[in-house]
Amino acid sequence: MPGFIGRQLCPQLMFVKSNKEKYKKISETEFIPILKQYDPNLETIGMDEANLDVTDYLREHKLDHPEGRIYLANKIREQIETQTRMTASMGVACNKMLAKICSEINKPNGQSYLPFEFNVIREFMD
Repeated sequence: MPGFIGRQLCPQLMFVKSNKEKYKKISETEFIPILKQYDPNLETIGMDEANLDVTDYLREHKLDHPEGRIYLANKIREQIETQTRMTASMGVACNKMLAKICSEINKPNGQSYLPFEFNVIREFMD
């Protein structure tokens, strides 16, 4: 949410100056290593966002089904929170564009799953 909208909604809102060097260090030493356990070839987008292709992990662990995908998303989010004390939003879908859209649905600290079915995806996009 842009700060000016936050200020309109909450006039007593306080902005805290960020420590980008500390944030970068945590990203590189704690956050990204968690994700690399599931996709060593992940695509990072800034310090706090990444696209993962967990297909191989799901297949190797016999989780390549809807319940397994949801389970893995929960597991990764819980691991991030346990190890870093940070929350994470996650979208689970058949490609990174749809997953990104899904990740925006239940922010902050939520997840959304889009079934890998043509008609469901079509309806979602409509």
